[in-house]
Amino acid sequence: MKIYLVGGAVRDQLLGLPIKEKDWVVVGSTPDEMKRKGFKQVGKDFPVFIHPKTGEEYALARTERKSGHGYTGFEFDANPNVTLEEDLERRDLTINAIAQDEEGILIDPFNGQDDIKNERLRHVSDAFSEDPLRVLRVARFKVNLSLKYNFEVVPETMNKLREIVKSGELKYLTPERKWLEFYKVIYKNNFFNFLEEINANKIIAPEYSSQHILDNREPKIENEVAIGSWFIANHITNIDSFCSQFKVPNEYTGLAKLFRNTYKEFVSYTPKDSNEYNELLSLIKKLDIRKEERLKCFLDICNNLNNNSSSFFDGLINKIKSYKLKKEDQTKSNQAIQKIVEDAYKEITKKHIKDYLNSN
Repeated sequence: MKIYLVGGAVRDQLLGLPIKEKDWVVVGSTPDEMKRKGFKQVGKDFPVFIHPKTGEEYALARTERKSGHGYTGFEFDANPNVTLEEDLERRDLTINAIAQDEEGILIDPFNGQDDIKNERLRHVSDAFSEDPLRVLRVARFKVNLSLKYNFEVVPETMNKLREIVKSGELKYLTPERKWLEFYKVIYKNNFFNFLEEINANKIIAPEYSSQHILDNREPKIENEVAIGSWFIANHITNIDSFCSQFKVPNEYTGLAKLFRNTYKEFVSYTPKDSNEYNELLSLIKKLDIRKEERLKCFLDICNNLNNNSSSFFDGLINKIKSYKLKKEDQTKSNQAIQKIVEDAYKEITKKHIKDYLNSN
């Protein structure tokens, strides 16, 4: 039984990038031996195990054979005779097919180190074309590695990607897996632009547009929910369709729709007359200030792109949030309470506009 560090940890180590997680491959072992050593198997039949102390994944060396559609349509062989090289050969890119033994010695049968040095993304073998998920993975590596380096996909691998697109296998990717790959990309615009190059967008995301729907600037903030939702609102023509096809989490979908429906109105609003408060009240209602985290994400993006809109709205929202119903009004009918609250909001809004105009 021999254990090797593989995949992203070795690649990132060679690139000088932070190692986010470690994956290991085990050669010459069996499921029974792994379980005797305290490892917990992931799933009933899949040869991947969780280390009892570190929680890291240890996979038995395996080979794979295409047996159905999609990225799950494979039969695998994880018998103890499968070699390290056979396991590395089933991987997607040469830069991900490098192993490191317990003494730190690198095993690199497919020259991944050369491709790292030359900043090239190259498939390992012809079996690359059998897995449609690799279209999204290559797009992700291309985009994320281009943030610091100048990695390019070699022509032979571009041809392989186009083969996958033509095969029709992309339609078998699950929404959850598509979202996971999309979520891992930092600058998502380039992700879809790359897919456009290989004619994959018509299958993966026909709703994507390279044009800016809301604003031709991109915000510079670190909040992943805000950035992801802004991208959807700014580059996806049909939000409902896209979010369904990618199984986008509700927090992203709701915020994306909020951007689409209110961003332009929000950033273009200018107070002019304290008696003209209905437009502002309508906008505040659309923002639904009760959903505080969503509102914060919305304001973070708007303020980042239009820092002149911040103080006016922040002040009004805080005043409305601070309003408390009088004790004697709390026992009235729901209809009466609603009327009292609406009238109070009108007065708060009217005074806020008046104060703002007087101070400016």
